[in-house]
Amino acid sequence: MKLIYTSDIHSYLFPTDYSSTEEKNMGYYRIIESYTKDEDTVVIDCGDNLQGSVLSKYVMDKKLFSPFPQAKTLRDGKVDFLVPGNHDFNYGYDIFCRFFNETGGKILAANLRDTSGKLDIINHAVVTDSKGLRVGFTGVITDWVNVWEKSENLGPMVISDSREAAERELKWLKENSDISVLIYHGGYEYDLDTGEKLQDTRENIAYELCRDLSYDLILTGHQHRSVAMRDINGTKTMQCPSFALSYVEVDITKDSIKGEIKKPLDKKSKGEVENHALSEEIEKWLDQEIGRIDNPILAPERVESALKGNHIADFFNYLQLYYTGADISCTALNNNLYSFSSSITVREILSSCQYPNSIYVIEVGEKEIRAALERSAEFFTLENGKPTISKVFLEPKAEMYNYDYYMGISYTYDISKEVGNRVVRLLWKGEEIGERKLRLAINNYRITGAGGYPLFPKCKVIKSCDWDMQDQSIEFFKEMKGKVVSWPYGDFKTIGY
Repeated sequence: MKLIYTSDIHSYLFPTDYSSTEEKNMGYYRIIESYTKDEDTVVIDCGDNLQGSVLSKYVMDKKLFSPFPQAKTLRDGKVDFLVPGNHDFNYGYDIFCRFFNETGGKILAANLRDTSGKLDIINHAVVTDSKGLRVGFTGVITDWVNVWEKSENLGPMVISDSREAAERELKWLKENSDISVLIYHGGYEYDLDTGEKLQDTRENIAYELCRDLSYDLILTGHQHRSVAMRDINGTKTMQCPSFALSYVEVDITKDSIKGEIKKPLDKKSKGEVENHALSEEIEKWLDQEIGRIDNPILAPERVESALKGNHIADFFNYLQLYYTGADISCTALNNNLYSFSSSITVREILSSCQYPNSIYVIEVGEKEIRAALERSAEFFTLENGKPTISKVFLEPKAEMYNYDYYMGISYTYDISKEVGNRVVRLLWKGEEIGERKLRLAINNYRITGAGGYPLFPKCKVIKSCDWDMQDQSIEFFKEMKGKVVSWPYGDFKTIGY
């Protein structure tokens, strides 16, 4: 039997990452023309397909989902099983249902239950190939969806413990199939080479599942990594790269399981040709000039950006303060940093602000602010006196987006000091914060404590905003039409190197 496996496509259908007009050999349109499906082929997607790229935002904003282009592509690729990802819940229950029903595949999720009974979700399935080999499949979602997602978006859907579901289903698969396969929208919490534990949360438990359970194969996702086939305590495991850059092909026989990460065929696909008009619409929209700024901002290198500040991060912090009236603001940038030209386009905004995060204002004191700053200061390590990115922010995956920039406070990191004691200056309006309570503008991802910020969920919510930063950033420049825009710099510095 042959498995074709993708994960974390994030709506990258066309051969572009949308940061420029450059064509790249990527995209789900090309992947589905890179394999042939027959009676001995099973096609599987491990979630985070609906949300992500510029295409997703365009489709949702313009309501071009009859059907969803992402769902139609999965149907054209003859997908058999789909395990939802955490981002597939972002648009609420009705959109979730419509999308998955349009794919033509079966929702395979042993720890997802629809209490309304409208969704057809299966816990497991067995596929028998032409030689009589019975391969059993089950799927589970990281149960940290319960931490990140708004309850109104989950609606009648209930997500239970990932480990318990995987353990329960293994027993059934062992009794009813020859080969057991777990599809897990989650990643590895240990260093796969050294065995060092990298995360203490339950967001990713793939290593634990491989180590403790006796699945024959566990295919993982969520972390946007490329992990070639390896063996962990007798279980074969792999992870597919994100953004439709590659796909996984696994060959299963009674005696062996072999997997390979493959690039899509480097040629124009049928999907690109048929949907050329949609691609042109998106590119035209991205290249709209929406405003002008006083000076262009060049993309710095990541360490330099964290050490010295980033004026694009200052822009998003300025907007959060401008629209919320908060005292202070924090924001993060993507793993990849981009530029602003003097003539700002939609493309430049969405490249730097890739997620449609909504904004909250919460009440914080010095304790919460200092703890959050110390977490960001953990970003740095010194090698021969030179600042580099700490392993904590690189493994098990790169997490530049968990380093926050602040505006409204003055602060200094001394990175020669030990982790946890690096904030050596912290002032608000030139004074110690003391017993004051301040209003912090923060996004919906960070307010959950995600990224290593456990005190934020305990803070009082003062208000939530019914807009997201992508739309509001574009709207801001429209409001400033005809003006050359500038904004202040964040007041912080880094010493000790």
